[in-house]
Amino acid sequence: MIKKAGLLPYLFCASALPVNALDLTPDGVNAGFGKSFSLNNTKPDLNAYRGSIVWDWGEPLVSFSGLQISGYFDVALNHWKSNLGPSDVRSVGASQVKSVSFSPVFRLQSSAPHALGFFLDAGVGLSYQSEKDIQQEKTHSAVNMGGHTQFEIRLMAGLHFGQRQQYEIAYGWYHYSNANLHDVNEGLDFQTISLGYRF
Repeated sequence: MIKKAGLLPYLFCASALPVNALDLTPDGVNAGFGKSFSLNNTKPDLNAYRGSIVWDWGEPLVSFSGLQISGYFDVALNHWKSNLGPSDVRSVGASQVKSVSFSPVFRLQSSAPHALGFFLDAGVGLSYQSEKDIQQEKTHSAVNMGGHTQFEIRLMAGLHFGQRQQYEIAYGWYHYSNANLHDVNEGLDFQTISLGYRF
């Protein structure tokens, strides 16, 4: 019961999103590359490859002091590949992981059009991974994600540019963990750079 109650804040946030965001015509694409890093005791060495389709929400949710908060939906396919060789690994764990994720993402940016604009993205979504045990370095246990279903959290900073501000580049942090919905919750963190294009 406690575990289910932990989902209520996320469901509340999702219910507040604009209805017009359900247009099925994509508004853009993103491609990203990342490297794992450790915020806990795990020692994976993973490359992360990410491709996503985005749907903009349309009109800004809030405008204030020359800034606005808008957002988009992001549906992504991810591929994580270990760089560890046989001599580095003592545990049984997957060397490659595939996942699919869905996330609503809020974006803070200038409300005035500029040739070069700065933005901040923040989002919490869901991810489903093909593997729950992942290789890590020189330990007798794999990174144990606890289950296939994880939360995907992101904080990104970037620039958009071009005549229509149709191009963007961003750098930041992705985190995957299950918020203790499973018995084990070791989690993974990636620093990621992404390139995007709006149609």
